[in-house]
Amino acid sequence: MSNESSVNSAKRLPVAMKADFGGVFLSLIADVRHAKFERGEDVPLAVRVSYDKDKKYFRTGMKMSSSKEYLSFVSARDSRPDRKEQLDYFNMILDVVKSIILSSKGRFTLERLQEEVAKGFKPVVNDTFTYWENLSAGKEKVKTRQMYDMALKRFREFRNGSTIQLPDVTTDLIGKFDKWLMKQKSGVVRKGEKPNKPLSLDTRMMILRALRAVLNQAKKDGLIDAVPEFKDFMHTGNRRRTNAISVEDVLKLWDYWTSLDSRGKQSAKGRAVGRWLMLYSLNGLNAIDMAKLVWQGNSSADEDYPQLSFIRSKIDRANKPVGKQLDVTIIPIIPQLRQLLNEYASPFKAGAPVFPDIFGNAVTDEAKVIRVHDFNRRISKNIAEVCDSLDIQRITPQYARNSFISALAHHGVMTSYIDYAVGHTTSEVSALLAGYINNLSDEAMQAYNEKIFIIPPIPQN
Repeated sequence: MSNESSVNSAKRLPVAMKADFGGVFLSLIADVRHAKFERGEDVPLAVRVSYDKDKKYFRTGMKMSSSKEYLSFVSARDSRPDRKEQLDYFNMILDVVKSIILSSKGRFTLERLQEEVAKGFKPVVNDTFTYWENLSAGKEKVKTRQMYDMALKRFREFRNGSTIQLPDVTTDLIGKFDKWLMKQKSGVVRKGEKPNKPLSLDTRMMILRALRAVLNQAKKDGLIDAVPEFKDFMHTGNRRRTNAISVEDVLKLWDYWTSLDSRGKQSAKGRAVGRWLMLYSLNGLNAIDMAKLVWQGNSSADEDYPQLSFIRSKIDRANKPVGKQLDVTIIPIIPQLRQLLNEYASPFKAGAPVFPDIFGNAVTDEAKVIRVHDFNRRISKNIAEVCDSLDIQRITPQYARNSFISALAHHGVMTSYIDYAVGHTTSEVSALLAGYINNLSDEAMQAYNEKIFIIPPIPQN
């Protein structure tokens, strides 16, 4: 069976599989008769059987959440777990078609096919391991698949390799799984750590969040009636407790960096501090969005209020309706950011990447993820000793965003601008003030961002 590039002319979506026998035509398609991707609905897969100007649809039990996910499924190899499962179902219906035609001397009817399929096949997958594997295989982002696979590996170990039906995953079982995780070792020994270190709280929460996501999808697919309670087992973790530093500490890093000569700024420690300050000055940007920045016509130092701009990758992937966020966010190039750009950015040329070294020669999404991971790892590794010497907590690139937000908030900058500056609007107040943001002058935005290098005043009683 091969992938088909032919297109369903009515809905312009490609056919995933195709076959015919004795004048009966079969196609595995996204069944968009009732559900639509463009309305944000999950669309079921179905085998469409056409015969004598009539059609029957046989749902496979699998759904797709977007046309992008469906197209990824269409182009996947037959060895991919979820595609193999659908191929098995497709071939089963094809075998039934052949059997009816051969046994009844060609007297085939769609009603007879429906009866025979109903007798001998149940497409629903209730096996938790298989369902989890299929869900993981369908994820587009490499890191998401790795997270799902790692969590499933732990769940398999917990079950001693014995699978369990989805409806049997109860709150009581999740509690036992949580207690089991508390006793497990990380298996990863980092420099300076003792071997056999217990799983961190963050890792345990990531595993439980993956399990909850699997069960949420199972409910959406109609495989379970309700998702078990997780609230007694979910905790914040260390990652989000103190992931911001004060402006005073930012200024310590800035003073350290500016005290270095050109050679020192290109050293491992100098680059780590400079790169972190760059992320902070770029509205708390993450590394992947930093890598996507391009020089614009108004980025030149000759402009009164030079700027860069970005669309946050997380929002871009979500493809949310217009009105949920402001698409393009402006980054004022404040004096400190200009100094950092002069040291680490490419020469100014409109349309050229600002930081071509981050992605390097990477072309595929997987390769780009690896490059960004290495970029973040080098910052975290090389900035740690500097933080110790300056008597501030150790930081990672992920601290830049919350430190930027914290600095503006302590200066009393309105929430609508802060939300806008980091690439999203979440609060009702921000939505109401979106018109204000659109009319905010370049001068005002420049003034707001310059506050991130100014110690906030002490509130008066």
